[in-house]
Amino acid sequence: MLSILDRQPHESARNYVTRVLLYNIVNIQLEPGAQIREQELCRLLQVSRTPFREAELELAQRKLITILPKIGTYVSYIDAKIVEEVRHLRSVLETELAKIACRQLNQADIDCLWENVAVWKLYISRKQEDKIFQLDKEFHRILYQKCQRSYWYELVESVAPHFDRTTVLSFRCKPMRNIMQDHEELVRAIEHRDEALAESIATKHMQRYTENIDVIRRDFSEYFKT
Repeated sequence: MLSILDRQPHESARNYVTRVLLYNIVNIQLEPGAQIREQELCRLLQVSRTPFREAELELAQRKLITILPKIGTYVSYIDAKIVEEVRHLRSVLETELAKIACRQLNQADIDCLWENVAVWKLYISRKQEDKIFQLDKEFHRILYQKCQRSYWYELVESVAPHFDRTTVLSFRCKPMRNIMQDHEELVRAIEHRDEALAESIATKHMQRYTENIDVIRRDFSEYFKT
């Protein structure tokens, strides 16, 4: 079921449409291969066609939707090659980030990470997939922010939706406790200022996708580009 998010104060129509489409694509509420019905969505979002089409063009440039002239606009299938490139980029940055965190984060910063992990446990027990995904994203955002690597974060987020879709799918077909355990171990290593261990855990964490991809592709083969 499509999620219609509230429009934020002073948010342009184009940015609003982009945010809503992106949310639904990442959370597989607009499934890979699904047609984007412009007229219906314009009515639901209460926007005109011009900002809607501008948002579509932006997402097409990011390879998240495919525009077929005179045929229609569709959610792009998951491209495993792009996903792997994004995973590799994050792995390079976040293993370095883990070491920086050991040097720079103070106890208040580390407590923010522990609080995130604690809330994770709550929502895992409730099996609330959307909350778990949001908290996973927030955990990594906190690390980038506290390590003063905001540009790295912006760079990663610009391509993250390709990887995020497989993360959502992995939650549906694999236990989530391994990911939570990675987060716990990483925070503990940062707290102990153990750079080598933190780097190792961050590397292991970013390899979870390669462990899960066969199961994801088996269970959701119709979502992948062939």
